[in-house]
Amino acid sequence: MMRFLGIKDDNAVTVVFGTLMLILITITVASGIAVMVSTMQKDAMEREEYRITVANEDIKIVSIQPAINENTSQWGSAKLTLLNLNTEDSLIKGISFNDAYATNFMVYNNSNVIEKEGSYPVVYNYNRMIKIPAQKTVGICLNFSNITILSSEKISTSGWNNTSQNYTIPLNNNIREIYSLSAFPESIVKTQLFNNTINATLSDFDLDLTEGTITLFGSLAGGNLGNNTNYTLKYNLSMEPFMKPVSIKNNQPVKIKVMTSYINTFEKFFTPPVPMAKVNYYTEYRNGTLQPYLILDASGSFDTDGYIVAYKWSVNSTNDSSELSGIIVRSNPNNTSNLTIDLKLIDDTGMVSRLSDVSGAIVIK
Repeated sequence: MMRFLGIKDDNAVTVVFGTLMLILITITVASGIAVMVSTMQKDAMEREEYRITVANEDIKIVSIQPAINENTSQWGSAKLTLLNLNTEDSLIKGISFNDAYATNFMVYNNSNVIEKEGSYPVVYNYNRMIKIPAQKTVGICLNFSNITILSSEKISTSGWNNTSQNYTIPLNNNIREIYSLSAFPESIVKTQLFNNTINATLSDFDLDLTEGTITLFGSLAGGNLGNNTNYTLKYNLSMEPFMKPVSIKNNQPVKIKVMTSYINTFEKFFTPPVPMAKVNYYTEYRNGTLQPYLILDASGSFDTDGYIVAYKWSVNSTNDSSELSGIIVRSNPNNTSNLTIDLKLIDDTGMVSRLSDVSGAIVIK
């Protein structure tokens, strides 16, 4: 009877285990590479999507319509209309007007009035950017004097039982809750506390707009207010509309630059129309007498960057005045002496010019 002895071979086990480990390492490395490639592909896709979005952004500056002080011919404000030609929304980060950057501006709603949140106008700046929806227009209000916002609230003293002690109450209409310093760092708030008989001074109260409280000082702290009446707290908040003062008359050209959140810049140069006027004197028989009349001719007027949409004449004498519209119009003044004739033009972009501001009004002695 033969018996075979078993032979123990640890080398074979080691080889098999090593092979399995190598396969596992290979799979792990391959999975890591796959994840890394997938991440790189995702980043590349996002970068390409961002590049396409930036490249496709297209803001058209449509018009600039000024509100003009007729006495000084100075612009008081202007409505800037922007059109987003892209299929994605855009955010407006900055606006430059004749190389002066706007710091605070507002927006017109669909009814062409300033957009409000409750009773407060909504103010935008680089912290609170204006959104222009895709394929839509937005009208922006640019002010050339400070934006001033007034508000007030009643301060009740009904709970102030001991007027020798200070009395602190929360504010119900704190203007800093709407226009915080963090969002509007250049804004300034002035306040006034008063009633029918007293105008409080800084020794009578302390106002903490950050905490939203007012403290009425008691008599022990030097206060002079009483608890037999309520008070009115008036807010006067002021914001600078531009980083530097801007002054423009209606016969001056305007350069507008608009910057989006993608740092794309779009610009347009607006030039006012040029008024040219002639006045011809004629006579005719009317009601059996020979009477004079005038033909006012503005056909020589022109606009270098568009076309004229409105011709408005004003004919003024000592005892008579009239307003006429048209390129060539007839005027029948009561008296053809001591007349002052002016012509106002409006072009397709909203720019305005007057004959009196360019070459001077026509004066007939």
